Amino acid sequence: MLSMRTLILLSALPGSGKSTWAAKYQKANPKTKIVSSDEIRQELFGKAQDFRDEALVWKTFLERLNRYGDEDENATVIADATNLQNVYRVMYCKQTPRFDRHVLIYFDLPFEVCCRQNRMRDEGRIVPEAVMRRFKDEFEPISDEVKELYDEVVTVRDFAPIY
Repeated sequence: MLSMRTLILLSALPGSGKSTWAAKYQKANPKTKIVSSDEIRQELFGKAQDFRDEALVWKTFLERLNRYGDEDENATVIADATNLQNVYRVMYCKQTPRFDRHVLIYFDLPFEVCCRQNRMRDEGRIVPEAVMRRFKDEFEPISDEVKELYDEVVTVRDFAPIY
């Protein structure tokens, strides 16, 4: 059997179900590792919404993606962060050359659904409404460059599909 390292990059607004999707995928594929920007903030600063040192958060995020990819020739690693803009989607593909396969999971849910689900989170994980609106304005459709870089692009329009 051919070994293959796979990176799954999630891209969506807060409250879209990225972390829920990742947890369901991991449950169905137990060897999968998840690298979450919120969990890194929680680990480093005690709060998922503590943005005091984003440079450290994103350095740690990228280092973990690559380290987990190195640990197993059949690694599957999920990058759980918003990745709202094409520049980040491109960057994570290019800065993870250890992976043989790159998959982008793009959550295309109505803004109102994301806001409602965001408000249902634990108190320390709720994103303020003004930030949600800013993120909505920053969220870019997938560019042709991104489509060409990734081996597969999957659009999730509800909670049902698990890749």
